[in-house]
Parts: sequence; structure tokens; C-alpha cells
Amino acid sequence: MREAIDAGITGDELARLKDEIVRRNVGLVKSIALEFTNSGEELEDLIQAGYIGLLNAVANFDLSRKVRFSTYASHLIRGEIRHYIRDKHAPVHVPQWVQAMNRRVTEAEEEFFKQEGRPPTLQELAARVGVDEKQLVEILRGREAMTYVSIDEKRRAEDPNPAVPSIDHFITEKEDGLPLDVRIRIVAAIERLGELQRRVVEGIFYQGKSQAEVGKDLGISQRQVSRMKEAALRALRDKLEPKKDAE
Repeated sequence: MREAIDAGITGDELARLKDEIVRRNVGLVKSIALEFTNSGEELEDLIQAGYIGLLNAVANFDLSRKVRFSTYASHLIRGEIRHYIRDKHAPVHVPQWVQAMNRRVTEAEEEFFKQEGRPPTLQELAARVGVDEKQLVEILRGREAMTYVSIDEKRRAEDPNPAVPSIDHFITEKEDGLPLDVRIRIVAAIERLGELQRRVVEGIFYQGKSQAEVGKDLGISQRQVSRMKEAALRALRDKLEPKKDAE
């Protein structure tokens, strides 16, 4: 792709070229995803993860290295799928004192929400927990590995007024309207996304750009941006929701 840029191809032309390469390699992604069906993950999720690898391959392929694109792309596609599976199945070990402090913070936050009808500020939450604001910030930073926040749609259907909104909703809200611990968990989860996914999420939800604008910035088509956004939201749900065997 660097050669195309050096040759003077416009951004729109480059986006169309990348889109065509992706279209021609859809079968490659699906065939590689099928290699991982014994992982227990849904095939469609594996394919979506594979698309991320394909997009990374399209963005970074270097013709001067004399490697076939399919060989290079296959490596990145498999790597992205393995990364997705590893993230889904990796156990999270949380020290007992962190769990205890998390319970204190959560209980204080929920109690405040019930009484006031809004999330507490940092100062208000610190007063409830019995620590100063600096200590509370450190506690909340340590919570990023916790995955007790559920954004499962079935549970939301049972609870039409959840205290914590869905990922699609709360990453579009202004940060001062959310509990601090929720903001920290969101930011931590976004930082663990792949670079392209992270830039798509930041562009759409934080910078207020359209999918077309984000696509132009990244040199990919609007359709690819849409696919990246859906994959990123799915990844964020997986990072923030609790494991079924922990419920």
C-alpha cells in the first residue's frame, strides 16, 4: 500500500483499492476461521476477528519484501483470531483485597444512585467509601481487570432501567455523566483494542466523526469502518461483561 501512496494515488482511489483487496480475500478469512471452530467460539465471531487481521495486512503490506500477499495476510489473520480466542478464554486473577474494595465501592455507588438518582462524583464516592480522592482513583484503576459489569442484552431485557447503560450507549455519553469507575473501565478496554479498532471507536464515539470521515482518515472504505466498529463493540462487550461460569 505504501507504493500506491508513493505513486500518487488519491485517498478515495486507495480506499477503493483496499476494499477490492478485502473483497477478493473474504474466502481466505473464512477458510482460516474454519480452522478454529473447535475453540468453542461462534464462526461469525472468528470471521470478524479474521477481518481485522486482513485489514491490518492490507494496511501494512510491503511489496518490496517479495512475499505473497496471501501468505502475509494469512499470518495476520491467524494471529488476530488467536488473539481473540486468547482474550476470551484467559482467566482473570483478582486479589481478594481488590475484590473486597471493589464490593465497597460498588455498594457505595449503588446506594448513592438509589438515593440521588445519579452517579456520584469522585469526591462523593470517596466520602462514601472512606478514602481520599487520590486513593479512590488508584482503587478504580485497579478495577480494570474486573469483568462484573454486564451488558448482556438478555439481562437488559429483564431490567429495563439498569444502573449501568449498554456499551453502545455509554461510550457516546459525555464523560462527566458517567461514574468514574465505568469511565476507567471503558478507557482501559478501548486501549486494549487493536490499533485500527481503537481509532475507529475514538473517531466515531469520541470525536463525533461519521463513518465516511473515519474511513477517509484511515484510508479504508465506509463499509470496512462499519465492520470494524461492529467488531470493536463486540470486543468491548467481551472485555467488560462477566464470564458465564463466574455468574
